Amino acid sequence: MFYNGGKGNKDQNTNEVNDNLITQSSTPISQDNSFDIPSNENINNGGEQNIQNQQLPPPRIKRARRNKNLKGPSSFDRYIQGMAAKHKGLEQSLKEQGINESVVSFIKRMVIASVLVGVVIGSVTVIVFLKIGLNIFLSSALGLMLGAAGFEFSFSQFLMYPSKKKKSNGKDVEKNILFAARDLIISLRSGMPLFNALVSVSTGYGATSREFAKIVERVQLGTSLENAIDETVSETKSESFRKLMLQASVSIKAGANVVESMQEIVDDLSRERVIQLRAYGQKLNAIAMFYMLFGVILPSMGIAVVTILTTFIALIVVTPELLYGVLVGIIFLQIVFLQMIRSSRPVFTM
Repeated sequence: MFYNGGKGNKDQNTNEVNDNLITQSSTPISQDNSFDIPSNENINNGGEQNIQNQQLPPPRIKRARRNKNLKGPSSFDRYIQGMAAKHKGLEQSLKEQGINESVVSFIKRMVIASVLVGVVIGSVTVIVFLKIGLNIFLSSALGLMLGAAGFEFSFSQFLMYPSKKKKSNGKDVEKNILFAARDLIISLRSGMPLFNALVSVSTGYGATSREFAKIVERVQLGTSLENAIDETVSETKSESFRKLMLQASVSIKAGANVVESMQEIVDDLSRERVIQLRAYGQKLNAIAMFYMLFGVILPSMGIAVVTILTTFIALIVVTPELLYGVLVGIIFLQIVFLQMIRSSRPVFTM
C-alpha cells in the first residue's frame, strides 16, 4: 500500500508540473518583447498584390507603342540636317555676323532660294532654245542641266555668304586701322587711360571703330580689359587689328609700356603697307601689258586680219552674228581684267 501510494503521489506531482508548464506557455508575452505574426489573410492579400504587379506591363512597352504613332522626319528634313552637319563652322559665322538664326533654318532658306534660281534658269533656257528652233526634248534636257548647275552654284554661294561677309568686314577694318592706331597712341601719350583712349577711337573710323566698340562694350558689361581685348581679337578677321591689340593685351598683363609696344606695331604695319604697294605696282604692270595685248590689240588686229583674209580665201564668212559674238567676247575680257585689277588692289589707306 505504501509503495502504490508513493507511485500515485509521484504521478500526481508529475501532472501538476505539466499543468504549470502549460499554464506558463499560455501566458501572453510582455509588450517589450512582443512581435506581430502575419495572418493568413494578410499573406493572401500580399500574394494577390504581387501577382497583380507581375501582370502589369513595363512602362517602356507603353512608350514604345506610343512612339509608333509618331511620324519621323521627312526626307527633306534629313537632307537639311545632313547639310547642317557638314557645315560645322556655319553656326559660328552666323553668330559673328549677327544673324539670329539656326543653321538648319538658314540652310532651309538657302535651299528654297537656290531651287527658285534653278527653276528660273531652267525655264529661261528652255524658252530660249525653243525660240532658236531646237526640239522640245533637247531644250528640256539642256534646261534641266543648266537649272541643276544653277542650283548647285547658287546654293554654294549662298552658304558661303556669312564667311564672305566676315572677310569683307576684315578688309573694311584694314582700311582705317593705321589712322585709328595713331589716334590711339596720341591719346595715350597725352596721359589718357587706355580704356578712355579706346572709347575715343570707337567712333569715326567706320568698321575699325566697330571693333574697338566691341572691346568697350565688353568692359562696360564687367569683363576685364585684357580679357575683353582677347575675346575681340579671337573674333576679328583683320590681321593688323589682331597684331595691335594682342600687343596691347600682352603689355597690360606683363606691366610693360603699352604706348611703346603699340608704336612698334604701327611702324611694322606701315612698312608692310609700303611693301604691299610696291608689289601691287609690279603686278599692275603685268596686268596692264596683258590687257593691252588681249583686250585691245588682239581684237582689233584680229578682226582686221580676218576681214582681209576672207577676201582672198573663203575660210570664214564674216557675218553680223560673228561680229556680235566678237563684241560679246571683248566685253567679257574687259570685265575679267577689271576684276583682276580690283581684286589685286590693296584695301588699306596710308
